[in-house]
Amino acid sequence: MDRKDIIIIILVLIIISLLALGLHNHQVTDQGTDLYRTVKVSPSFSLDVPLSSNLTRENVSENMYIVNDYQNDIQIISFNMKNASKMDLIEDGYQYLKREESYKFGAEEIIKISNHTVWHNKDDGSYIAFFSPNNTEDNIMLVTHDNITMARILSSARY
Repeated sequence: MDRKDIIIIILVLIIISLLALGLHNHQVTDQGTDLYRTVKVSPSFSLDVPLSSNLTRENVSENMYIVNDYQNDIQIISFNMKNASKMDLIEDGYQYLKREESYKFGAEEIIKISNHTVWHNKDDGSYIAFFSPNNTEDNIMLVTHDNITMARILSSARY
């Protein structure tokens, strides 16, 4: 083989490598939209959240529960007042407000994403958003440590 043949072979190998790399990046980008699923938080409220194999749901009461996604470091706290008795409204409402205030303590409002105010706590690195849509009786608190995940979830909120 002469020098010209070796250069052609090297160029062909480089082109094949670049094409393979481009194809791989294209597949990863296409899969990015499939890595989320829609979760119905209440009958009138849903969010797109990352897929996870490590979720727990804790029922605090009949009207309030907490979803922890340990894989993606997300916590969703939901308090629906629709069918709550007066006593439940007082007890659950107090618990919800107490949690809300604990998350806001030391945090500051930083930005608005999809018409939602996002709070950031520099001490623990968490991002917090609150939902209380006027047309539903939901109160939702979303906590995560990743601002990109927060933005994606907020843009998917439907109520």
